[in-house]
Amino acid sequence: MQIDYRKIIKVVLSFHVIVPIVIGTVIGSVIAARGNLPSVDLLENYKPSTITRVYDVNNEVVAEFYHQRRTVVPLSSMPDHLIKAVLAVEDTDFYKHRGLDFSGIARAMWRNIMAGRIKEGGSTITQQLSKLLFLTPERSFMRKLKEAILALRIERRYTKDEILALYLNQVYLGGGAYGVESASRRYFGKGVSDINLSEASLLAGLLRAPSAYSPLKHPERAKRRRSLVLRRMVVEKFITREKAQQVNSELLNVVVGGGERINRAPYFVEYIRR
Repeated sequence: MQIDYRKIIKVVLSFHVIVPIVIGTVIGSVIAARGNLPSVDLLENYKPSTITRVYDVNNEVVAEFYHQRRTVVPLSSMPDHLIKAVLAVEDTDFYKHRGLDFSGIARAMWRNIMAGRIKEGGSTITQQLSKLLFLTPERSFMRKLKEAILALRIERRYTKDEILALYLNQVYLGGGAYGVESASRRYFGKGVSDINLSEASLLAGLLRAPSAYSPLKHPERAKRRRSLVLRRMVVEKFITREKAQQVNSELLNVVVGGGERINRAPYFVEYIRR
């Protein structure tokens, strides 16, 4: 067997040419991305769009004004089973990583390869927050690079609980509801602090694709998504298998028609708005 040294030399030379080009491209992209990013210090004075309510003399709501239907609540008002459901399905290592989860990225890539399609992403909650607050939803290498850089900066500046609270108050959950408090009232007719495990796992399931898993439009799909969240919670040892089976047998119990804009005195309210 003859060894073709010319081919070996070509491969070696190609390797020495291509690798520096790739490294140089990556470094150049990082430098370009860093130079055009907003400061994460803006979050210090961050005030998300919320609901303005008009009350009558009996303290009853007669009207609501909003661009985004959102009521901000602290993390302490969110039940533990909601937080665990979110972590189980979105970012199991949230309290361990520093903004980027390389094991999660590798795991997502492997599952996507095995599925033959894009089945899941490897973005952490911090990356998702950076995209929600600072970036456009475009799918590009530069946007992902900016997202990663911002995530690292956010992690250096804020605590994990602060990041999680920002994310759960900012994210869109379908039905015109932004944040878990508004979504809870939209789908279940009660505040987020009062939701049970079934309702919490349903909300957590909406994070990935609120329209696709809407319990109002696609109840069966929503139930399957809830089941997936519960299985992930079992895997992470947040709940027992028996508890998951029990919750899986429960109805969705969503409030049909909830969450409409209140306006009981339109002429008077318009006068106030002006």
